[in-house]
Amino acid sequence: MRITEEQRRAWERDTAQSPFNMWLNAEVAGPDGSFDLARLHSVARQYGIDREQAYAHLNPGQQRMSIGNMLRSRVPRSLYETPAVTAEARDFRAAGTERHEIIREAGVRELLSLHAQILDELRDRQIVRTSNSPLGDYAELLFASAFGWQLNDNSSAGHDAVDAQGVRYQIKARRVTPKNPSRQLSAIRRLPDRTFDVLACVLFDAGYQVFKALLLPYEVVQARARHVEHTNSWRFMADDKLWLVAGAQDVTTDIARVAETI
Repeated sequence: MRITEEQRRAWERDTAQSPFNMWLNAEVAGPDGSFDLARLHSVARQYGIDREQAYAHLNPGQQRMSIGNMLRSRVPRSLYETPAVTAEARDFRAAGTERHEIIREAGVRELLSLHAQILDELRDRQIVRTSNSPLGDYAELLFASAFGWQLNDNSSAGHDAVDAQGVRYQIKARRVTPKNPSRQLSAIRRLPDRTFDVLACVLFDAGYQVFKALLLPYEVVQARARHVEHTNSWRFMADDKLWLVAGAQDVTTDIARVAETI
């Protein structure tokens, strides 16, 4: 996979060094030039975005990212793009550097390297918390952002997040694709120990689009999970029937809405 220096510069210009981000950086800088969270919310309110209370549980970097994404669709381009910059961006897009073409031309090691670099970038942007598959971390971020949960850094605790009332949540996700339509969630450990009170589950399509999400009481999970002896874990299927079970709470709209802002 060959990426020319011109393409690399264009990528940098269209992301971190894009006209929009350069404009927003200047708008939210404090007197000493550092990021000022209060100024970010002030700018956001000018464009009808008031998330100061809703995002109070997020760190400043996450707030900057989420609100910046929302502002991008509302701030007039005339405030940050000159005709020359706009023309350059059009020229780059017209050059035919399509994502699928780059991927199809890459070798296996190049694809693996690209995958690792993407995960590192997602971690730097605080979308994911590890360099493993982004699915679990992304699901945790969506639920925590939607409901103000505190994510747990202790991987042995048996739950991933806690809310203000002390309710413990284990968060599971599944990416459902045409090649693998299974709804089986990752293994649940120590189920009889009741290390969580509620199972939070989200299903993504092949493109990481949210299409189903719910909260399920521990008792329902316990009754429906099946023990797998050779791994000493419990298998749980997130089939459509779960959304009809007494006590299940459909939160698809809440999770999908947050996903649109990240």
